[in-house]
Amino acid sequence: MEPRYIRANAQVIAASVIYGFAGIFFLYIKNMAAGPVVFCQLLLGFLVLAAYLAAAGKLSGVRLRGKRKAMLLLGAWQAGVMLSYYTAVNFTNVSMSVLLLYTAPLYVLLIAPVILKEKISTKNLVALTLSLIGVVVVVGPANLVSGAAGSDYLYGILMGLFSGFFYACIIMTSRYLRDEYSGLEQLFLSTGVTLVILLPFMLQVSSAVLLDNLPVLLFLGVMITSLGSILYFTGLEHVKAQNASIISLLEPVSAIFFAYLILNDPVSRATLFGCVLILASSLLMGLESESKT
Repeated sequence: MEPRYIRANAQVIAASVIYGFAGIFFLYIKNMAAGPVVFCQLLLGFLVLAAYLAAAGKLSGVRLRGKRKAMLLLGAWQAGVMLSYYTAVNFTNVSMSVLLLYTAPLYVLLIAPVILKEKISTKNLVALTLSLIGVVVVVGPANLVSGAAGSDYLYGILMGLFSGFFYACIIMTSRYLRDEYSGLEQLFLSTGVTLVILLPFMLQVSSAVLLDNLPVLLFLGVMITSLGSILYFTGLEHVKAQNASIISLLEPVSAIFFAYLILNDPVSRATLFGCVLILASSLLMGLESESKT
C-alpha cells in the first residue's frame, strides 16, 4: 500500500477516535445547556475551518451554488443531531447515547424507499432486524415496556433515537449534495446555517459561565469540529468507501471504551451485545449503499 493511502487511513482512524470524545467532554461543561454548548463548539470549529481553508487557498471557492434548500436543511439536521445527542448524554450516559446515534442506518432504510424509491433487499431486512434487536437489548425490554428506569431516562432515550433520525437525514441530504459540494464545503456551509439557527441560545449564557467553560469548549470546537473533520474529509479522498464505513465504527467503540476509562460508565453484557448488533447493522447498510453506488 502506498504511503499516501496508509496516511489517509490513519487520518480517518484518528478522526473517528476524536469524534468519540464529544459526549465525554460535554459532561465536563458546567451550567450550560446543550444549545449554547453546540453553538460555541460550532463557532470555534467554524473559525478554525475558515482559517484552514484560507491557508489552503480554498476559502474563496466555498460558496452556495446549486441545491441551496438542501444545504439549509443540512444545517438544520446538524443542529438537531447535536442538540439531541448531547441531551441524551445528559439524561442517560455516553455509551447508550452513541449507540442510539448509530441507529441512523435504521432510519435511512425506512425512509429511502419512500424518498429515493429504493427497494428493500434481503441484506437491508437483516440490518433492520439487527438494529431493532440491538436497540431493545441496549435500552432494556423492561424499561421500554414499563418505564421502570424513570421519566428522565426515557426522555434521554427518546433524544438518543432522535439523534439517530437526524443523523440519517444528514446522511441522505449529504448524498444528494455530494455532486455539487465536497465534504468540507458541506460542513463549512451547513455549520454557518446551524450557527444562525442556534444564535438565540446564546442569550441564556453569561460571560462568566463562558469563560469558566472555555477550555472544554475549545477542545470540542478545535479538536472535534475542526481537526476531526479536516482529518476525516481529507483522508476520505484516498480511502475506499467501504473501508471508511468500517473505520467509522471506531467512533462508538472508542466512545464506549473511553467513557468506561474516564467516566467509569458501566458496560454491561447487554450493552456489549446490543453494541455488536447495532454496529453490524450499520456496517451492513454502509456496504450495501456503497455497492449500489
